[in-house]
Amino acid sequence: MSNEHFTPGKLVADGVLVPELHYGPFLRDWWYFDNSKSEDFSSPIPIRLGFQVAIKLNNKHFNVRIVRNINNSNMPGFICEGEGTNSGVLSNSSQAINTIYRKVFGQNKTKYPGTTMLGFHDSYTIQQILKDVDFRPFIIHLDNIKIYIVSISNKNNDEGYNSNNNKTINNNNFCFAILISSYK
Repeated sequence: MSNEHFTPGKLVADGVLVPELHYGPFLRDWWYFDNSKSEDFSSPIPIRLGFQVAIKLNNKHFNVRIVRNINNSNMPGFICEGEGTNSGVLSNSSQAINTIYRKVFGQNKTKYPGTTMLGFHDSYTIQQILKDVDFRPFIIHLDNIKIYIVSISNKNNDEGYNSNNNKTINNNNFCFAILISSYK
């Protein structure tokens, strides 16, 4: 796809970290874990509540915002607005951007990658999003299980560490939270 048809996101608002969202049972939905092997983007990027970027599609200006999802307020929602219309709150940025594109331009075939449009591959945007982030969760892979480590204490306190494990069993989603602390 030619870059003349779109301009990736220019940061408007960096949003806020919400501890119960970014470090709680739904953290995997509030962090962008890039699956590429690039060393530049190996750390997770928080999907901040209230984050907003300005994008340009076919020389028309739009804004993409991150809000709480209407169906589940513990999950992120994405809205793309511009040209007097909006996408509504959708589950991912690609859906929001592509929905507004179809509404405004009437074309079905064009698809825009949401994370690129949000600026999640731009070093300046990433730097702004990561400011004030004291801890970035990481994943331990154990066979086919992903364990998300959400906190680790230092030697001067007794908090231990906290992890979450999300698993689907018989089409039901479960979150197992584990807190390990020192015993005195």
